[in-house]
Order: sequence, then C-alpha cells, then structure tokens
Amino acid sequence: MNVESADGDLSLNFRLRFQGRFTQENETGGDSSQNSSEFQIRRARLSFRGHLLDKNYQYYVQLGFSDQDMEKNRPVPLRDAVFTYSKYRNLKIAFGQMKVPFNRERVISDGIQQFVDRTISNNELNVDRDVGIQFFSNDFLGWNRIGYSFGVFGGDGRNKTSSASGLFSVGKLTYYPLGTYTDSGEPDLEYSKYPKLSLSLAGGKNVNTNRSLSTFGEEFQFARFTYAHSGADFVFKWLGFSLSGEYLTRNADAPYRERETSLGIEREYSRSVSGGMLQAGYLLTRQIEFSIRYSEYRPKGNTDPNLIYSRERNFAISYYLNKHDLKLQADYAYLEGEVAKNGAHQFRAQLQVYF
Repeated sequence: MNVESADGDLSLNFRLRFQGRFTQENETGGDSSQNSSEFQIRRARLSFRGHLLDKNYQYYVQLGFSDQDMEKNRPVPLRDAVFTYSKYRNLKIAFGQMKVPFNRERVISDGIQQFVDRTISNNELNVDRDVGIQFFSNDFLGWNRIGYSFGVFGGDGRNKTSSASGLFSVGKLTYYPLGTYTDSGEPDLEYSKYPKLSLSLAGGKNVNTNRSLSTFGEEFQFARFTYAHSGADFVFKWLGFSLSGEYLTRNADAPYRERETSLGIEREYSRSVSGGMLQAGYLLTRQIEFSIRYSEYRPKGNTDPNLIYSRERNFAISYYLNKHDLKLQADYAYLEGEVAKNGAHQFRAQLQVYF
C-alpha cells in the first residue's frame, strides 16, 4: 500500500510478507528416531519504506515476527531501521541498523532467491546486520562499470550493544564488465535480453567481538577475538539463465582464549573457516525454473573442534505465479558434516506471499 502527500515530499509504502514451510529430514544412518517433520512460518515480515522532504531522503524499517526472525536470547522484532541520503551519485550515505555489505547471498533479500533458503556456507560465514554508517555508490564516477560500499559498524550485530572497545570495518568493490544493472534477485525473471555480469571483492575486520560467528552466534562467557573477513562473488544472467558463486573466509587472531577457575583451565574457541557456493538456474518458462547448487565450508587451522567439514548438494524447482510476490518452491538437499553428522536427506516445500 502506498501513501503520498499532495506535494510529493512525503511517502510511505508498507508491505507484509510471509513464508509457510514444510521440512522433512531423514538421517541416512537408519536411525529413524533422528528423523524430523516440521511445519513452520519461517518468516513473517512487515516493512515500511518511503522518503521525507524529497526523494533524496529515504527511510526503511523492517520488523520480523516469526520465531526464527528473532534471536533466542533477545526476542526483539526490529531487523532494519536505516536512513539514506542519496542525492549524489558518487557518494550515498546510509545510517542505522542494516545488512553489512559483504557477501551477495546474504545482502539480497531471502524473498528473491532460487531455493527455499540460503546455503550452509552463508549460514556460517555471513556477517548479517549491524548498526553503523555506510558510504556507497552503484555507479561510481558515472562510468556504468563500478560500484562500491564502505561501512563502519559496532561489530556486535543487530539489536545489541557492547561496552567493550572495537569496531567492524568492511568494504566491497564491484565491477560490471557489461554495464551496471539493478540486482533483482537470483533468478533471471526479466529474461534479460542482454547478458549481465558482476564481479566483487570484499573484506573486513571485526575487532574484539564476543560472538562466535563475528556479528552473531553464541556469546562467549569471557573470550574476545578479532576476526578478519574476506570474500569474492560473481553473478551472470542472460535469457532466463543465471549462474552465481562466492568464496568466503573468516580468520581469528587466536584459536582460543583461556582462563583459570577453581575447577581448572577453561577454554573458549574461535571459529576460523572458509567456504563457498556455486549455483545455477534456468527458466523453462516464464514461471517455472529448475536450479542446482553446491555449498561447503571447512575449518582452518587449530580452531573450534566442533567445527568440521560440511557440505550440501541441492536441487530446486520454483513456480512463480506472480514473480516473487506469489511463488511456490520445493528443494531437496543431501547434507553432510556439522549440519548432519551421519548424513541426511532434506526435503522442503515453501509458499511465499507478498502483499
């Protein structure tokens, strides 16, 4: 729904989206007691966006109301609250709580993807959301070839503050060899007449964090680590075909921290890891798409002993009744490693409705 003032200086658009999902997971070891079946509302989101004064002053707020939209120990529904000043092509500014500009799979919305959900490598290596300031341009210098983003964030993740010193600095550079374009999601629903290609490099450093996955994950009792992040990704689209991939790393400044207690030495581990994904899809018709995907991650050096090599192999079919606003998706995955120690077959079906 859209509301706009008569003079055009004020606008408000709000939308509701939900994803209803069924998941069946069967262990391959023959132990049926480990099998699971689940119906859930995976995501339930309400978003508000618009502009103030004129169209250069933009705002965006998103709330999440499902169980998995909120952290277990911090059930706060606020996901995004960001104000953007976009007057200048070469330097736009965003301030607030937002997605950190790192890997593309995490930055684009989960509502415009080819599979029921993101990869296991993304779940381990993304940097989610944080509070801070970001400078960016989607067409730097007007060359129709370069985009960039650079941000400084608190380093503690969404809806969280810390009294400890240390910030998270992150930057990303994107090159468009065939010209810039609007990233409308993973599939090529526009059936692009001309090929689209982007190549990106990203890096960041999160100083003195107390969270196992840098900006999210379990909170340490006493340990703090400095994580260095790096990544690369690419996207290619043409005539209903899409191909994308990314490689990510996270390196801690130490494998663990220790302290003495009355019970002896207590140790908390960091998580140094690398991983990535490769994904392809093709629209058989304007509404039906088949996709395949491979993803993995592996520990680096002397790190958390619970962190083991993991991978998934996926196949998906999507039926876009009204593009991403109304779509039905189903995917199958074979999971191995930390996500399924004995191996598991996973089937998911999901309906997304966007009002």
